[in-house]
Amino acid sequence: MTIDNNSIKKTYRHNYHLMPERGWMNDPNGFSYFNNEYHLFYQHYPYDTKWGPAHWAHAVSTDLIKWKPKGIALTPGEEYDKNGVFSGSGIQIGREHWLYYTGHIDSLLDTKYDSDLKKKPSTVEGKETNSFIRQVQCLAKSVDGLTYHKYEHNPVISSNQIPLEFRIEDFRDPKIWVYKSKFYMVVGASSKKNVGYVLFYTSIDGLNWQFLNKLTLGKDYGTVWECPDFFELEGKHVLLISPQEVNRVDNHNKNIHTTMALIGLLNYNTGEFVVEFEQELDQGFDFYAPQSLLTKEGKRVLIAWMNMWHEKYILHELGHGWNGSMTIPRELSLKNGELFQKPYQKIEGYQKNKIEFYNLSLDGEYDDKSLYGNSQRIDIQFDMQNSHKLAFELFKGKREGLLLTFDKNRNELTLDRKKSDYAIEYLTANDCTRSQFIDLSKPISLTILLDVSSIEIFVNDGEQVFTSLFFSKELGERVVIHSEGKTIFKKLIKWEIE
Repeated sequence: MTIDNNSIKKTYRHNYHLMPERGWMNDPNGFSYFNNEYHLFYQHYPYDTKWGPAHWAHAVSTDLIKWKPKGIALTPGEEYDKNGVFSGSGIQIGREHWLYYTGHIDSLLDTKYDSDLKKKPSTVEGKETNSFIRQVQCLAKSVDGLTYHKYEHNPVISSNQIPLEFRIEDFRDPKIWVYKSKFYMVVGASSKKNVGYVLFYTSIDGLNWQFLNKLTLGKDYGTVWECPDFFELEGKHVLLISPQEVNRVDNHNKNIHTTMALIGLLNYNTGEFVVEFEQELDQGFDFYAPQSLLTKEGKRVLIAWMNMWHEKYILHELGHGWNGSMTIPRELSLKNGELFQKPYQKIEGYQKNKIEFYNLSLDGEYDDKSLYGNSQRIDIQFDMQNSHKLAFELFKGKREGLLLTFDKNRNELTLDRKKSDYAIEYLTANDCTRSQFIDLSKPISLTILLDVSSIEIFVNDGEQVFTSLFFSKELGERVVIHSEGKTIFKKLIKWEIE
């Protein structure tokens, strides 16, 4: 039984971001190109608006912006995935579309919990574990990109193919690629000492796999590395990971479950990955488990779950019948060894009613109705040489609003979402701001994307990105700017987005 369509409330539904038709959405899965369409699957629970045993829902697109739902592609039910079809990736092999995913088995969901059993380690395929959970890697195939059949010899990587020092209950989210006619896979993992890793595997045929190598950065980088993604970009190799339970340090890792890019070089013969640079991918509240693909024109594009674990899920609490969405697709590039993100260019085809301001001098409040809206793009270039604070109020009503502040005295950018009647609490009740260092002695460029209940802010051509949900009871649409001292706006351009 699924959620009744008549119970779906549209108040906070986006205009140009992918959402579930109903029910719960988390990680993007199987992000790939097949049969002249882009395919995006996602973790889905159709029976409630909170997490439940994972299915793969399916959507297709010709431009990565507007998506057509195609129902549920994979459901749990086999012995190796009976408690969840967890995250994974997709790839075209010959004329077939192959989906690799994690089969999740949790015996506690099948049998009554016994306190005596809790004290005894269980043994699975010769490995001792204190958990009743195990995860294996599986395969499903399709010839038409609509109907997918699970491989008859699943799993393709079972528990006895995991090195002994790793936990069989934290072995998930395979990413597959082909290099020089050979298959490679990277899987998220955790050691028995609760240290996050990725494990590299290789295969001649994509069916029979051998362990190749492992990578960690140590205990300060989380307990398990989820949802790895791997690709080559401008002569470097990039490994994306989503480490869980990372310690907060100053303004970094504020979400505890974060997302990182490791940039370096992979030796395909040995599986050794040499990390040359590391960075957090998004400085906002709601960004996790990114996946990437190479577009048909050769662009590397990323998309992520626009939400976060351990948040207060407003849509669930309000009974809206749906919960979750994806970020806008983002084109990736490297500048001085660092990963930059910008909105994928196809969004421009949905922009209309352009409003332009040039060489605008602002000292005080600027409240122009032509800037109002809750589904729009704003591109800005400003200089704070003669000002010390600049603030943008977005989704503004009489008492609610999302605040973006630039403080020159502190060289700090802050996103503050506490002024909402539906404030999203994260871990603690007052955890409502995200801040980062920014050099405000130099001109700054911004791209701001608003979409009813979300914001994505790209700073200095995507050197920093802030992603956040925001639920306003007033549904405010005002955009108001405040400057303490004279700020010069070289340009301020706004488009509505359909």
